[in-house]
Amino acid sequence: MGIKKTYTRLYGCRIKGFTLIELLVAASLSMIVLIAAGSGFYTTQRLSKVANGRLQVQQDLRNTANMIVRDARMAGSFGCFNLAKQVSGADINDYGANSLSSLNFNDQRQGVKLVDKTNVSSFLNNFSISNNKVLIFTYGLGSSNGYQSRGVRGFVVNAGNDDELKELDGYDQAPIVVSSCSLLERFVGAQKQNDNGQLKVMALPNPLSSDHDSSSPDYKGETSVFRQAVNIYTIGTPIGGEKGLYLFQLNADGKFGDPQLLLTGVDNWNIQFGYSSGCSPLKNDAKIKFEPAIRTGVDAIAPTLLKIKLTGVGGGDIKAGGVGSSFESDIQTYYIDATIRGGNSCAERSFDQPA
Repeated sequence: MGIKKTYTRLYGCRIKGFTLIELLVAASLSMIVLIAAGSGFYTTQRLSKVANGRLQVQQDLRNTANMIVRDARMAGSFGCFNLAKQVSGADINDYGANSLSSLNFNDQRQGVKLVDKTNVSSFLNNFSISNNKVLIFTYGLGSSNGYQSRGVRGFVVNAGNDDELKELDGYDQAPIVVSSCSLLERFVGAQKQNDNGQLKVMALPNPLSSDHDSSSPDYKGETSVFRQAVNIYTIGTPIGGEKGLYLFQLNADGKFGDPQLLLTGVDNWNIQFGYSSGCSPLKNDAKIKFEPAIRTGVDAIAPTLLKIKLTGVGGGDIKAGGVGSSFESDIQTYYIDATIRGGNSCAERSFDQPA
């Protein structure tokens, strides 16, 4: 049996490739896909940048609002003594020089003050204030016990683990406040020494009142000692910095620290103080009147509410940092509302039944 060989012959068959037109069509389709993908990527990146910018400025706004609300609630509080409750200067002995930390600076005797920049600029170095008004809060920091006077020119107090009082060690010019429920005394220039948790204050520039002299029969047993906090909020620009809302804080050495940037994109603010009136016993006649300034004088009552309106350039929206040119990231006008400690006189109405 022979082997049969089979041969296949190709007649008229050609190996075909892509034509030029097909290549052009494929290239065009590829370009369209790439352009669409690139455009989508760019849009996604832009939206992400805008969202991050908006998120950042919103977070800064919340942090700023929380700080101002906290300061407003603490304003004027030095233990059981509150500046808002005082209607006469006779129960406050402020022995410090006239400065931003003075309790009656610019004849404003409350824990919250609104002063013109002309009265503040000399105290804030290397900073240009752009808005006409500066907002100031002051109150007491620290927790102490075991107060004992050492004559009328010194005292000791147990600071324990309270770092606020311990940090005053060695700083003579740092203000220190001695208060009871009926009297407050503020001293600047006293020697301070922290000795194993016991703060010793010596060489007071002025003698202690008999209310704070533990050897006197007039001594008030609820005496407390505080470090004074002073927080200043202002809109401006530090040298080499950017314009925005800044915070200055009184350090333990009695000097104001460097400006802390709270919020960029803020160009102006409008501040109003709400004063309560009416408050008759057994009547719902309480009213709030907003005024653009703090009432002054020894008999001025403290405001009840604080309202702040923050705006951007030209009264417009606040721009998000880093993407200020993008309108999608703008934050609309922002309001901060806060209650001021001790200012609500209506809360102290007498509800005694008439005879």
